[in-house]
Amino acid sequence: MRLFLLLIFFSFQLNVIGQQKKIYNISFEESERSISFANQAIKCLSNGHGRESLPFIIKAIQSDSTMHKSYELLYKACLLDKEYPDSILQNFYIAKRIHEQDDEICFYLAELYRLKKEFNKSIPEFTNAIELSKKAEEKSILIVQYYSGRAYCYLKTNRISEAIADYSIYLEQKPDDDIILTNRGVCYQKLGKKQLAIADWEKASKLGNTIAKTYFKNITQK
Repeated sequence: MRLFLLLIFFSFQLNVIGQQKKIYNISFEESERSISFANQAIKCLSNGHGRESLPFIIKAIQSDSTMHKSYELLYKACLLDKEYPDSILQNFYIAKRIHEQDDEICFYLAELYRLKKEFNKSIPEFTNAIELSKKAEEKSILIVQYYSGRAYCYLKTNRISEAIADYSIYLEQKPDDDIILTNRGVCYQKLGKKQLAIADWEKASKLGNTIAKTYFKNITQK
């Protein structure tokens, strides 16, 4: 596996609120140190050691807070180590101030709030990710997950019609996702749209989803 040792930037310029511009000056030493810490984190993550990678990632961010890769690594580390402190999430707010137009940063934060079951905090971040993705010249491969993640949060907060809309957008791109079909079927059932629920659960059942099979069997035997 090649380590993350690509390009070193000595200064990083971004648009901030209004017409003002803010310049982040990163020295050669700071950039080099950040990359070194990121490389050590990658080694830990490649071995499944999320908790061990966290100190290296935090040091990488402290050395060069403009390096996008560090926030991706932080997200992956949090997925591996579910017991990370809440203070870790503040690093993503730092990233949002620096990378204002970056939809993936918002997605990382949204996903971590979703996994913590803080759905009302998660939904706005998914929405930010979706809106930013519409403006992005280079589309992230994660975009469909912005919709499925927000749909799940809508479902959990009983915003059923909105959940169906997002699940439907996701399924336009991935029509054979049995989990999403099962979840959309649940939404249809909650709205009393029995035939639509049956259609989703039947398709998910044929794709091998055992939960959908149970739902389909129960609803068709009534």
